[in-house]
Amino acid sequence: MIKSMKTEDVVIVGGGPVGLFMGLCLHHLGIPCTIFEKRSKIISDTRSLGIHPVSLELFEKMGIAEDFVNSGIQVKRGIAHNGEKELGSITFEGCPPPFNYVLINPQFETERILREKFMERCPDALIKGAEVIALNQEFDHISIDIAMGGKTESLEIGYVIGCDGKDSFVREASEIPFHGKRYPDTYIMGDFNDSTSFGNDGVIYLTKHGLVESFPIPDKKRRWVVKTDEYISEPTPEFISQIIEQRTGNQIDHQSNSMMSAFGVQHYLAERFVKDRVILVGDAAHIVSPIGGQGMNLGWLDAWHLANLMSFCRGISKDLPIADLFVYESKQKPIAKKVARRAELNMRMGRKNKIPGFKKAIATVVSGPAFQNKTAQLFTMRGLESWWI
Repeated sequence: MIKSMKTEDVVIVGGGPVGLFMGLCLHHLGIPCTIFEKRSKIISDTRSLGIHPVSLELFEKMGIAEDFVNSGIQVKRGIAHNGEKELGSITFEGCPPPFNYVLINPQFETERILREKFMERCPDALIKGAEVIALNQEFDHISIDIAMGGKTESLEIGYVIGCDGKDSFVREASEIPFHGKRYPDTYIMGDFNDSTSFGNDGVIYLTKHGLVESFPIPDKKRRWVVKTDEYISEPTPEFISQIIEQRTGNQIDHQSNSMMSAFGVQHYLAERFVKDRVILVGDAAHIVSPIGGQGMNLGWLDAWHLANLMSFCRGISKDLPIADLFVYESKQKPIAKKVARRAELNMRMGRKNKIPGFKKAIATVVSGPAFQNKTAQLFTMRGLESWWI
């Protein structure tokens, strides 16, 4: 049985990385919340890897950064390569310390740390196997129905924060339009034993045949991401290994594969991030290209800004002034658009280009002394509130 709640309480729908961090932020600022997660089992997903410095700075404020740093791999340099020779490199060590690197951590490990930290601080506030199946907004509260263990329970609460991903039930039940498109770009990715000499460096191959990205991951493996001409529904380790060797010259042991996936790319944006007592955070509010690894981090930025706004409003009144919550939308929506533009630029660089030497020239310029520091900051999500790009 789910504990009774007050009409000023907050419910978070979705207990993934963004929902868990949302809960930690609210608890940190003294706002009661409960997370409902429909999954009952822990995932072993490794897809999202990169944790950017802006997120690590937030984790430090919450007292959890050390757990992530101890668990992950610090990437302090990115190399641009054309498959035949190195075109240039960008170092992140000139970025603001102490987090002057991109941390690589598999999603399941990121989620484990966030889940354990949340449950340490709020032992009874994460309800697994609980699916929100109905949501109705009233004047002074929200009514929700929750399916759990073959039974359905109803609750009246103050606010619902949708952290339930791109197919968000909260967004759909609130009739918030989700506008966007699918890009023509398609990719396959896989994790293999690391047989390269790159160590902890990330490498982007800008070849005439298409993009290949490679990053170190724990257990002496590397993640390889390969752009394809069309969507490959059932890629095999042998197939991606052949493409990697053809484009980069690296020979990969296909038998060491531990993960394989194909994906397309989308960009969607909710028409509204706030609708009365419903607030959208993370992929429920926006989807950006995964090239550049900024989507999950954008969700964490959403959560931090929303929690601080709710804390400020609650200092005025326990029943949050709904009009003030639109400050969250006015702040985060432009940031989401900017992240989407940056991700699209990253993606365009990986497409085939008919102009000889174009990518080489771009890579040489952005990794040169005049632009290297700005490029490093751009790739690590700096300047989202102040830069034009």
